[in-house]
Amino acid sequence: MDESLTGDFGVPKADSDGDDFVAAPDSPHPEERGPKTRVPERPSPAPWERPDVPPAPELDGPPTESPEAASGAGGVVAAVGGLEEQVRKFHARSENQEQIIRQMQSRIEQLQGDQVQALLKPVLRRFAGLHAQAAEAAERARERGEKSEKDFDFFMDAIEESLGLIDVESVEAAPLVEFDPKKHHAARVVPTEDVELDKRVQRVLRQGFSYVDADRVFLPAQVSVYRYQPPQ
Repeated sequence: MDESLTGDFGVPKADSDGDDFVAAPDSPHPEERGPKTRVPERPSPAPWERPDVPPAPELDGPPTESPEAASGAGGVVAAVGGLEEQVRKFHARSENQEQIIRQMQSRIEQLQGDQVQALLKPVLRRFAGLHAQAAEAAERARERGEKSEKDFDFFMDAIEESLGLIDVESVEAAPLVEFDPKKHHAARVVPTEDVELDKRVQRVLRQGFSYVDADRVFLPAQVSVYRYQPPQ
């Protein structure tokens, strides 16, 4: 080997360019070298420490709402107000409809009642006639002192109880009661010189009947009425 290319200990010298450098044989192996020392990384600077990020401007007063946000909030309030108005009108319409339904139901019940009364009126007239006949027979038996008076009274009570089953009651016309044009029909007038008997029932020709809690009597009592006439 050429001595010019070798150095001490027979290690080739590096050429002038330094590309063929070979480690000396006494240098340690890469695995045998000591631990490498890590250089700590420098932490990234905070945003406010960066020279290229300007700091946030300071506000002199409370944050102001943008016009777009204000208009959006106003639209929501208006929508809610319109919805409340629609709900109020809906409740008003519902209440009016319920009131109309109640009135119609009441009218239907009234018409049905009138129809039933019209159908039963001939039957009730017949019962009223039987009641009047029994009352007249009881009066004649009373005048003659006969015991059959109690039988006729019982018959009249039975008729009134039967009519009570369909909510029909007597107007309780009786002698000497004050004449009531709403309940009585004056079939005959009896003159009298007694002022206290004026406009009082002299005799019941036929008892009157009415439905319970009715506004008017559907079958007035036929009575004879005293009428005062001063003595001549």
